Amino acid sequence: MEKKLAVVGLGYVGLPLALTYVLGGFQVAGIDVDVHRVQAIRSASLGMREDFDGVPVNDVLRKCLADGNLVVTSMFSSLPRDIETYIITVGIPIDDDWSLDMSMLASACRSLGQLLKRGDLVICRSTVPVGTTRGLVMPALEEASGLKAGVDFDLAYSSERIAEGRAYEEFRTMPLVVGGINSHSLERAAEVLGAINTKPVFKASSIELVEAAKMFENAQRDVNIAVANQVARFANRFDIPAWELIDACNTHSRVKILAPGIGVGGHCIPYASPYLFGSLADVAEREELLPTFVSARQANAAQPAYIAGRMAQALHGTSGRRVLFVGIAMKDYSDDVTVSPAVVLARTLKDMGAVVHVLDDIADIPAGFDRETDLRAAVRWAQAAVLPIRQSGVDYEMLRELVLEAQGGLCVCDFRGIFRDDPGFAGQPWYMRL
Repeated sequence: MEKKLAVVGLGYVGLPLALTYVLGGFQVAGIDVDVHRVQAIRSASLGMREDFDGVPVNDVLRKCLADGNLVVTSMFSSLPRDIETYIITVGIPIDDDWSLDMSMLASACRSLGQLLKRGDLVICRSTVPVGTTRGLVMPALEEASGLKAGVDFDLAYSSERIAEGRAYEEFRTMPLVVGGINSHSLERAAEVLGAINTKPVFKASSIELVEAAKMFENAQRDVNIAVANQVARFANRFDIPAWELIDACNTHSRVKILAPGIGVGGHCIPYASPYLFGSLADVAEREELLPTFVSARQANAAQPAYIAGRMAQALHGTSGRRVLFVGIAMKDYSDDVTVSPAVVLARTLKDMGAVVHVLDDIADIPAGFDRETDLRAAVRWAQAAVLPIRQSGVDYEMLRELVLEAQGGLCVCDFRGIFRDDPGFAGQPWYMRL
């Protein structure tokens, strides 16, 4: 196997994947049609929160670029012509109405098809509805190249399974599932994918099976999180501590209820249902085959509004209330605000008349909210402090002291359970938990 390949799409998946291959001894060419993204990569000035065995992504990037083992471009025509393996990691945007926009993937495949040669291998790693690799990727490549998949070039699909913030570790240790258009494509793809992964590769019987597996991996986690959130709602109805209830349930050796929260964010789990629905054109068929996943998605999507209602009760109304969000990203220790339930909650409260400020040193603050940088000043300004996630750079010990100094003058909405075991908070009327 020649240790040279190209990665098409250099986002949260593609760039860490490219760097993982470089660190594994490969020469890698990366392409992204976003010129600004390419410039940020070339200057090693990314805001991405990834590290490689403790080394920040920008430091790794500088070395890989300086060594010449990684080259990046915004033009397909600039890719080296001797490359024989292409890995597609182009994202699938979701519109405001939660419909999939396949145009970026289709465009990338058409552009890539113009470069394809006999003997090349294409591996799609984008998360897609079932049937996309065979029904969109393959025809676009064939039409643009004039070649036949499975005859002139090899084609395979392998879903990405990484968690943002742990990409390098999981590209090396997360088990892989791969399907090919034929056995030759399957074996070649398994070899390329296994070159940087320490686990055995699961060779599936079809591409469609692998596409479906990714859908249900995400959907299952959506259901599990919905269960945790429903437990918390039930607990609130009877004034039972939700976290303690879950801890009690989890003493059963065959029970594992997850931690509740204010919703689900990120690139994967919230999109599970739209991808599943995108695989089924008939609405009646969706409702027949996927009722559990439909209900879970609806429950998790409704969580921020439910939380906002509880806050309105605790604050005796939200109009004019000064609310500080300590963290706004979609999950703990992240800079990503994609489908962040914290953002949804903040906007809901603002629509209800609250004045919302945000303290988060690493995430982009959404439009319409003022950024706070001084924790002490921000807490003294606020009438309510919302803790939707745990975030880097926050001095939680200082926050604890400031809250206790306020002597009940600040409502603490601790939706991550940061202070749930603190005796100074337990049972206090100003302390709101899930």
